[in-house]
Amino acid sequence: MLLEVSNLAIAYGDRPIVEGVSLNLDKGQVCAIVGESGSGKTTVIRAILGCLPGLGHVTGGTMFFDGKDLSKNTPEDWRKLSGMGMSMVFQDCGGTMDPIQRIRTQFVEYIQQHSDMTEEQAVERAIQMLKRMSLPNPEVILNSYPFELSGGMNQRVGVAMAMCFSPKLLLADEPTSALDVTTQAQVVKEMMNICREDGTAIIIVTHNLGVAAYMADHIIVMQNGHVMEEGSSQQIVRNPQTEYTKKLLAAAPQIGDAANEFHYDD
Repeated sequence: MLLEVSNLAIAYGDRPIVEGVSLNLDKGQVCAIVGESGSGKTTVIRAILGCLPGLGHVTGGTMFFDGKDLSKNTPEDWRKLSGMGMSMVFQDCGGTMDPIQRIRTQFVEYIQQHSDMTEEQAVERAIQMLKRMSLPNPEVILNSYPFELSGGMNQRVGVAMAMCFSPKLLLADEPTSALDVTTQAQVVKEMMNICREDGTAIIIVTHNLGVAAYMADHIIVMQNGHVMEEGSSQQIVRNPQTEYTKKLLAAAPQIGDAANEFHYDD
């Protein structure tokens, strides 16, 4: 098993935020954590990557990645793991980049932080990854600033960087929520294709059950820091057990019908 999380509990200061979350994920599998804002879903994946903000800390449970207890990681262990073993795509990749540095500078620096590549090799690798995300004219993109790119292009750049070293696990925090429906579909399909090619497992955090059903093998529904229900995508979509899940389904944009891109039965 690639990732084993058991009875995870997280607090900010002395305030409990997440309690009793468990999940297992193997190579190439996709798990979606679904819930409204404040449900604790992003807190879970931040804990897995060891990057809880501020006073956030794990108060209970266990997390094992590739057989190793993550609670025993040193800062150096986390540095080595990030980007290589695990990687994250954020909700607004453009907003996480330095606005006064070109994409090339940031992409090359990221690659060289995690490898022994020369600058020339790093540029070649960056171009290769941008092409895999179906971005036209990658040389032009590398010479652009983040604010010169559209939201969808910035998200593709973020996925390209996150997947640069074929990590075993990709953590995606609302990676398409800021995009229009058609661009959402394009980015999700490209992200899925590249992960399938590399055998990367994914945990995607989203409030959209339509996206979750399209991408995930397994769905966990969270509310107020607790798991409300979980099961296969078909189980959750076809036979939801709680009123909360039914409301999330009712609120999900019917992007399969609107853009002919996502289909719950895929």
